[in-house]
Amino acid sequence: MKIFLSHASESKALVRRLTEALPHHVAIWLDRDMMATGHRFGPRIESAIQRQCDFVVVFVDPHAIASAWVQHETTLALQRQVDLQRTFLLPVLLQDVGTAMTGLGIDPEQMLYLDATDLSEAGIAASGRRLADELFMHCSLLVETLRDADRRRLLDALAADITEYKQVAFMWQASMGHSIAVLATNQAAFDQVRDSLTAYNRSAERIIPGLVEHRERITAAWRDRRSLCEDVRNLLASIDGEVYRGTMFALNQVLGAVQRLVDAGPTLPPAEDIARLDADKERLAEAARLSLERMTVLAADVIGDLERELDV
Repeated sequence: MKIFLSHASESKALVRRLTEALPHHVAIWLDRDMMATGHRFGPRIESAIQRQCDFVVVFVDPHAIASAWVQHETTLALQRQVDLQRTFLLPVLLQDVGTAMTGLGIDPEQMLYLDATDLSEAGIAASGRRLADELFMHCSLLVETLRDADRRRLLDALAADITEYKQVAFMWQASMGHSIAVLATNQAAFDQVRDSLTAYNRSAERIIPGLVEHRERITAAWRDRRSLCEDVRNLLASIDGEVYRGTMFALNQVLGAVQRLVDAGPTLPPAEDIARLDADKERLAEAARLSLERMTVLAADVIGDLERELDV
């Protein structure tokens, strides 16, 4: 973690004492300490606040309020805070300046600040510890936010794959609407089935093997929610077993029946044989439809539960 210390030069010694309690792994950007001879202040400071630092700590006293540099640094920090949509500027009050803080764009009624006005040895030490605790708290919140963002991406990826698979599967199932005789004799009807199957296979070849990766990543991200992890495992096992290797795979029997009629020549079998083949087709298509609907409901429930967990 790197923090930028904004302060008036008159308060530098006090600022150094207040930051002595910070852990060694916290990198500090302290104006002249970070600049070599010949560096221009403006661009280096703007770069540090806008791109290099995780937090800006502004030390507020009458000198800081009167400092054009502190005013500029605070303005940059407040702009960055809006961009990040998180706490970025941490005010530390060195003297009780009351509403004069608004000169730095800090409203004491709207923004929490750390009171470090006790300048005794014990007071400075205590303020330094509180500053370290405050930074640790905000850093912990940031880590949690990033973790939720990662989990959101995992969940969005799973939802997108399930949605795509559901769409191509329903399209293939729906293409079986014609009778066996029509599929065997009408090229346009058969082409619709063939094209739907091609789209289904293209998606399934990518999505189904990826279910294992979805399972491992999501159960790792939600490992402290065992019941949710079990629901995820059951959902993905159902998609792979009941749907992909089960009812959807069984639809290939319809294509086999159609191909046998085509191979038998232009004369169709007796009507009762066609009726039996159509009944088998309807049974297989209905089983596929029902399994896809169950998958849709189960996926919506599981993903909904995972989403609600993110909002807790």
